Amino acid sequence: MKFDKLISDLYEAVETKELFSLTLSEIVSHLGAAQSHLCLLGEGNSSIGLNFTANMDPEFLDEYHEHYVNHDYRLKLISRARVGEVLMDDQLNTPEGLRSSPIHNDLFPRYGVNRIMGSNISVDGGLGWFGVTSLRKDGDFSKEAVEDFSRLVVHARKALHLRQLRSEMAERELVHRSANDSQTYAIIMLANGEIEYANQLARDMLDLGFIRIQNGRLVCRDPAEQKKVEAVHRRVRNGEAPLVRLLDKKSNATYAVQVFNPLPRFIDGRLEPARWVTYKIVQLNPQDVLSSRTLERITQFYGLSVGESATIAAVIAMEPLAEFSRSKGVQQDTVRKQLKAAMTKMGVNSQKQLFQLYERFKVFE
Repeated sequence: MKFDKLISDLYEAVETKELFSLTLSEIVSHLGAAQSHLCLLGEGNSSIGLNFTANMDPEFLDEYHEHYVNHDYRLKLISRARVGEVLMDDQLNTPEGLRSSPIHNDLFPRYGVNRIMGSNISVDGGLGWFGVTSLRKDGDFSKEAVEDFSRLVVHARKALHLRQLRSEMAERELVHRSANDSQTYAIIMLANGEIEYANQLARDMLDLGFIRIQNGRLVCRDPAEQKKVEAVHRRVRNGEAPLVRLLDKKSNATYAVQVFNPLPRFIDGRLEPARWVTYKIVQLNPQDVLSSRTLERITQFYGLSVGESATIAAVIAMEPLAEFSRSKGVQQDTVRKQLKAAMTKMGVNSQKQLFQLYERFKVFE
């Protein structure tokens, strides 16, 4: 039961970030370790996006980030490792690094950093790390400690990702409120399956009846669109913040729905449903979804082919690739290849980055 509590505490920390360090201290004690570090680096590893520690000297991290992070050869080894794989000390170092790196010959000895066990927990392209250090310089971790650490990794990664999503939501809300007092999207927040908050726009949408809250989650009255909603809820359980397009065939209205901020609980060896979930809903007009002028600029700027441009347009318009391939009479595999080729030319590796790039190009209209 104590191990289950560690996992539950990780998820509790999503809502109250100060609990991360307290939970890491409990993990250190449980594993018989000395220190722990849980972090997510910013773009290009140039900054620390999220950073939590247990039993570590704060000056160690300040010094590491200021003088060592850009020269740390181990980051490449970590980023190449399979996400979630447990890495022991000898997998994190190289013979040359041990001989010549100031990290091993200066930084670690001064701060008493001993043998390390950790894992690559990267999310959304940002390098993530979860690690613990041994009590002694020549110490190893017990078989039980390695097994428990391995089981903790997936939950530490998910909790860190959920915290990142929550932080991004707060930042977007702040920017939106400071830039524009008018409400442009609906927000519905559920707590334990009940509506805790819904703004006026959300209440107006619910009154229309196309979407509603039932059995503690958002549902859609159209059976085909409801299947999309069910698929999104399954993805939320994996720590994602998915976006789905719903079409009300009666009114011809299109809605973009994003589901985020789940906070699952780990009880008796299994995950319980999220205690609270937030829905962000935007009703879209065709001109809001896709600007042909912006698409043309992107096509010309990156030298996209006609097929690649059409596929990018479908993604931006949130049209499922299966539907797009059927409408164009081409194989879905061909569409996927066109999408991959286009994203390579554009230098993006996720649909989230694709939307961000599209929004940046809209300023040229």
